[in-house]
Amino acid sequence: NLDTIDVDGPAAFASRTVFEPVTFTANDATPDVRFGRVFKTGNGAILTPNDITGFDNGVAGQIIHIIHMDNNTDYEDGTNLQLFRGLDHTTAQTNDTITFICVDGTKWVELGRSDNT
Repeated sequence: NLDTIDVDGPAAFASRTVFEPVTFTANDATPDVRFGRVFKTGNGAILTPNDITGFDNGVAGQIIHIIHMDNNTDYEDGTNLQLFRGLDHTTAQTNDTITFICVDGTKWVELGRSDNT
């Protein structure tokens, strides 16, 4: 539902952008990121770590932020996921975050991470 406003002359608008977090499906090695910008991991109920190797349906320039809601989500450095120093990220804990930017629709480069444990 889009509303339109016609403005003739100077105008000032106040707004904010809020991104509602989308939870990744458990055990998905390449979660779909087309419908969000902020995501939560969903691997709390699984017994072994889930390795994310890339993201589906990204577009060049897209930035995503991931909030860890579990201690079972890892990231595997490789062709589609380029991580800090080329090393796998296997130490993420609940409340940690990681951010990526999409290079070309399939290749994602890490922008940063936070350790909040």
